[in-house]
Amino acid sequence: MPIANMTWNILWSSTGTRTLEMNFGAQKAVGQVTLGQADGSGLCNSGIRGFRTRPSSTGAEQVTDFGDNFYNWPNTVFDEHLSGVTFALALGSGQEGTAVCNIFQWS
Repeated sequence: MPIANMTWNILWSSTGTRTLEMNFGAQKAVGQVTLGQADGSGLCNSGIRGFRTRPSSTGAEQVTDFGDNFYNWPNTVFDEHLSGVTFALALGSGQEGTAVCNIFQWS
């Protein structure tokens, strides 16, 4: 099955935790995040804070939220009816970082 589309964005922060939502029509897709760059001392983490699916075109979205604890954030999610992903970047004080946020959609 070929990849039909790929969308990406950069999430940047120099203060605490930041999030980025990427939304699209429900379809078979993967959301994936990687740490792009980190500067400063201390802990730095990127992950997926949550995602949304819409199993029925006439139904409501179903939300999965992994919470504030960045140790619970996966770096990849997949669903047959994925409709949005919330990417996150968590930094300690005096740090700066980027995360590369990708959505891969299949036909």
